[in-house]
Amino acid sequence: MKGHIAKKGNKYYIVVDMKDEAGNRKRKWLSGPNGGFEKKRQAELAMPDILKALHEETFVEPTKKTFGEILKVWLEDKKPTVKYNTWKSYEWLVKTHIIPALGKIQVLKLRPQHIQDFYYKLLEKLSVGSIRKVHVIINDALSREVSWGHIKQNVAQFVKLPSGKKSKFKVLNEEQLKIFLDATKEDQYYEAFEIAASTGMRQSELLALLWTEVDLKRKIASVRQAYTLSEDGGHDFDDTKSDSSERPIALFPHTAEVLEALFAKQQQRQKDNKLYKDSGLVIQTSVGTPLSPRNLMRNFYRILDKIQEEHPDFPRIRFQDLRHTHATLLLKAGIHPKIVQERLGHSSVMVTLDIYSHVLPNLQEAVLKNIGDSITGSSTTELGTSESPTLLE
Repeated sequence: MKGHIAKKGNKYYIVVDMKDEAGNRKRKWLSGPNGGFEKKRQAELAMPDILKALHEETFVEPTKKTFGEILKVWLEDKKPTVKYNTWKSYEWLVKTHIIPALGKIQVLKLRPQHIQDFYYKLLEKLSVGSIRKVHVIINDALSREVSWGHIKQNVAQFVKLPSGKKSKFKVLNEEQLKIFLDATKEDQYYEAFEIAASTGMRQSELLALLWTEVDLKRKIASVRQAYTLSEDGGHDFDDTKSDSSERPIALFPHTAEVLEALFAKQQQRQKDNKLYKDSGLVIQTSVGTPLSPRNLMRNFYRILDKIQEEHPDFPRIRFQDLRHTHATLLLKAGIHPKIVQERLGHSSVMVTLDIYSHVLPNLQEAVLKNIGDSITGSSTTELGTSESPTLLE
């Protein structure tokens, strides 16, 4: 395999004489990373490595594709491999943030500095957690280009993610939660708020809970599916967020009583209303159909508005903060983090501990009080603290 340098226009190229799979001779013109070498000397210096790579079949031919073109293909190929909600979040990040900032850059000209500067500018618009998701997208798209032989290396691996504080969430204390639940009792969807606060279910899990998955005798509700966005812009039933999200949740006696009363109420509605179409869901509309998240949120914020009229200092929480409240109150009550993890459906107890680390100092104090005055459980008087300690050399 031989090569020589040839000039075309204002650029220099490496011309290689080679054979195709059929044994026919062909001539291949190879350009530099910017579509041809600016100087002949640059081409001469690059030629030995290129010829060696061609011989070893490791040569990656430069691509003229922009990073935006690569991301669009990546996005479409990703669609059938992830849940629709996840894909929609990818699409939003790609089209709203990544492509406008980096899309016009040729992938071969993309440098770590481009990505690094982009991340720091994103801090003005997105949280650190969202920027991490952006990095996952960029890294995966570039890694695929490397594995497919389109580029030599993934420049995203050299980028340092910006550091920052975790996104904060608000939780209610015991008194505030009682105020909230008391205020929901006159609402059409009171039971939804009770279940969310007492089980820690995600909103999508709560709206997909079936009566067939509730055992009122054993006081257990099993999470098996989720009510999520569908491709037609509406909602549909799908698998839970992850395998660990499928789980049984023990119900408080009061919650079981609330569910018993709700079941009886729905049975009566079915008898009284000929238009009633029972969906088999625990939380449903007055005619038995699935409840849309938007309608639930409308009622949720209406309740908060009413509470804040009487209690101006009441926290302006989000619906998912009922889940955080559930976990925080359990941990403060001394419930083992492993149990809290199982109730929430986290992939591991470390995820739970990381999210609710702010609760742990109080837990440590409680544990130390229960042990005693020392690690052995002995009191200070038993250890003879009146005497000076002996120092070991």
